[in-house]
Amino acid sequence: MLKPDPKKVPLGLIVISVVMFFAAVAIDIFWLARFVGKAFSSTMPVNPAVYNAMAAPDIILSIFLYVGAVGLIKLKKYGFVASLVAMGMWLFDSLFVLGITKSITLNIVVLSLLFAFFTIVYLWIKKELFWGQTCIT
Repeated sequence: MLKPDPKKVPLGLIVISVVMFFAAVAIDIFWLARFVGKAFSSTMPVNPAVYNAMAAPDIILSIFLYVGAVGLIKLKKYGFVASLVAMGMWLFDSLFVLGITKSITLNIVVLSLLFAFFTIVYLWIKKELFWGQTCIT
């Protein structure tokens, strides 16, 4: 039986990295537009002060998404850790929005939650790619 090439990045990690990268770009464009006064229309019925309070966590999230995406493609430990931190933040953000909007229909929030859960489980299954056989299970 052929052993997998340790330098080859699995397709799942490539897909996760691409989604993370474009999500980070979307976050940056959203907040950049808001800061320069060309904000997108509000999608949530929230006090503007609460809405603006999400800027710093979202920007920090985008940094973790960028670092995680690059690190996953390079199969580096920092990519694994940054991606898990980003997915934790993504879960919190998605659940926060879900709590505010009380949405029960299939929309972007539910898809975001599914992506975050899938990514966490997939990364945990593939952790040997980053940590080797000596990782804690």
